[in-house]
Amino acid sequence: MNTNNSEQVDKHLIYQRMVEEIQDYAIILMDEHGIIQNWNRGAEKIKGYTEAEIIGKHFSIFYLQEDLDRQLPYTLMNEARVTGRALQEGWRKRKDGTHFWGSVTITALHNDEGDVIGYTKVTRDLTERKLAEDKLRISEERYHKMIAEVADYAIILLNADGVIENWNAGAEKIKGYKAEEIVGKRFEIFYTQEDKDTHLPDRLLNLAVEEGKASHEGWRLRKDGTRFWGSITITALHGNDDNAIIGFSKVTRDLTQRKLDEDKLAAYAAELEIQNSELEQFAFVASHDLQEPLRKIQTFTGLIRENFDDKEFVLRYFDKLEYSAKRMAELVRALLNYSRLTKTDDSEMVGKVDLNTIVEETKLDFELLIAEKKATIITGKLPVINGNHIQLGQLFSNLISNSLKFSQQQPVVEITCTTVDRGQITDAPLSLKSGAYYCIAFKDNGIGFDEQYKQQIFTLFQRLHGRHQYEGTGIGLALCKKIVEKHHGHITGTSILGEGATFSVYLPVE
Repeated sequence: MNTNNSEQVDKHLIYQRMVEEIQDYAIILMDEHGIIQNWNRGAEKIKGYTEAEIIGKHFSIFYLQEDLDRQLPYTLMNEARVTGRALQEGWRKRKDGTHFWGSVTITALHNDEGDVIGYTKVTRDLTERKLAEDKLRISEERYHKMIAEVADYAIILLNADGVIENWNAGAEKIKGYKAEEIVGKRFEIFYTQEDKDTHLPDRLLNLAVEEGKASHEGWRLRKDGTRFWGSITITALHGNDDNAIIGFSKVTRDLTQRKLDEDKLAAYAAELEIQNSELEQFAFVASHDLQEPLRKIQTFTGLIRENFDDKEFVLRYFDKLEYSAKRMAELVRALLNYSRLTKTDDSEMVGKVDLNTIVEETKLDFELLIAEKKATIITGKLPVINGNHIQLGQLFSNLISNSLKFSQQQPVVEITCTTVDRGQITDAPLSLKSGAYYCIAFKDNGIGFDEQYKQQIFTLFQRLHGRHQYEGTGIGLALCKKIVEKHHGHITGTSILGEGATFSVYLPVE
């Protein structure tokens, strides 16, 4: 019996010595009132008091004033008495007044009757962990605040399926949605129908998975349906453990102004190229078309001089001289009209122009030719637009004149008007602005043209038919094109050879 008691005493002493020697944990024994009864090396190391200094003091000595004000030590002790244990983390005070972050476990001790006779209090100093966590938290808060407040970039977090999970101020500014309107929706909502049809959103995600990152530029949609030119970068996000894809970051920058400037520059370059081409054509006509009637005049003059006594011969060649001079005058007049038009300032295009009036004026101008050709001109209701009355008169005159001229039967010219969107306009140039356009179509039953020449017909001095068949300078359609461009529009021609042609003039509604 004595041996057993001795062994129990030894075990108790060993356990007590073990507790006393532990340095990483402050292990304290308190009575039922919270008075410290025992103190180990870990407690001295963590809290700074020696055993002699602290035994007999209440354990609340380690708590900060704000914790004392809210009775935290007694709350924890009461929780341990009721539930058996109380857990808590918080700032504690050392002997020297410095603070440490303590993880505390208070456990109630009971006697054989179940009454609380004291408490053990185990404290671990987790200051380094707490400071690291706070540093990380502050860093994350700053990062999220920075991301949230960035206004020039739409920074979006997507889950692995491309569903939006986060939304910053830049995204709201660029795309127009508030966070509560867009979080939970799939990111393809910003893409045009054309891009959805080609599965561009999913292809970009797949590229980001395969290569880590995917970049793209293109037109995107805002909440209100308007478009902006977005430069986007999608980056795959990986988990820490198995490196699996856990989501994507998507950064979008609105580069609409840059895109418009580039398109404008491209349009200027294209216009410069056209002007250079026109200069070459001017040089060609000066060396060929204008010289042709001059050469004929010189030749006919020489023949007349040689055969001056032959009255019939002279009269015949005087007629040819007159025709050549007339031809020369027509070419010079056409060139002057075209040259004058290319120099016309847009500011001259002011005032409302009723296109119905333009048609009636043109029909009066061609009254004799219409009667001679037994032509019919059918006109639907035409709009009133902003423009230059004289130039629009030239436009209608040239197009109606062509329909009357290039015919082998009684001409029928039908002029109609519909409204279309810019996206519906065939071969629209980059410079053509978005919006609604009047499509004024001039349809005839004339000889038509081969559609392989549908761009060529608007070229200066371009003729598809011989002058001996159909009169003309080859400037009319080029003049039409220039007038339409001056009115910020577009003109196209379609035809079935031998069955007629349709010229469509697109002019902005506003």
